[in-house]
Amino acid sequence: MKGILWLFAISLLMLVVVLAFTLGTRLVPHDSPPEVIKTFFSACNSGNYSLAGSLLVPEANRVLTRHIGAVDGGLRAICDEETKQGHLQRVEVLQQEVHGELAQVHYMLHYADGSTMEGSQGLVLKRWGWKIAP
Repeated sequence: MKGILWLFAISLLMLVVVLAFTLGTRLVPHDSPPEVIKTFFSACNSGNYSLAGSLLVPEANRVLTRHIGAVDGGLRAICDEETKQGHLQRVEVLQQEVHGELAQVHYMLHYADGSTMEGSQGLVLKRWGWKIAP
């Protein structure tokens, strides 16, 4: 009987270790601030507004979907404007600055018509990774 309890205790301990490792690695932010910016614009360009919204801090997403931002077209309108209705060809990261849990990414948007637009965006490190902050 003691052998079975001992085996059960070891199995339970191993399970806890595996779960802790799995959860621990999922909480570590895997995307860098430039990758979040590139993913955001790519999602906007392809019309994947749910992905684009998931990259915003929750407060900004809430304002865009429920408050005055929704009256002005919300995230979809912002995405369409920034990508010229899906004509964005690439995002070039010019510079990134990271200071603890805050980051600033300077980028250049390149469009199909040959035009470009420079921009800068702040990000904040949340539990689940980097999020775009207004």
